[in-house]
Amino acid sequence: KIKVPLRIKIFMWFVHKEVILTKDNLVKRRWVGSSRCCFCDQNETIKHLFLDCPLAKLLWRKIHIAFNVTPPISIDTLFGTWLT
Repeated sequence: KIKVPLRIKIFMWFVHKEVILTKDNLVKRRWVGSSRCCFCDQNETIKHLFLDCPLAKLLWRKIHIAFNVTPPISIDTLFGTWLT
């Protein structure tokens, strides 16, 4: 129902299901690199990357100012209810 390209819908569904290959998910697959966020040196998870990282917070603030979109408080509320 939402008018965005299919690849964006698929990516958003992957984020919702928390299967994006963030560093914490790579470590679960026996990846040996650092699990720290390259922007702020915290553990990189999907929630961190999209909501908790200082860079993500800055981007959400800019989106809020420009488009009056309320920043999400969780991954579940990131895309509303259309993914369920």
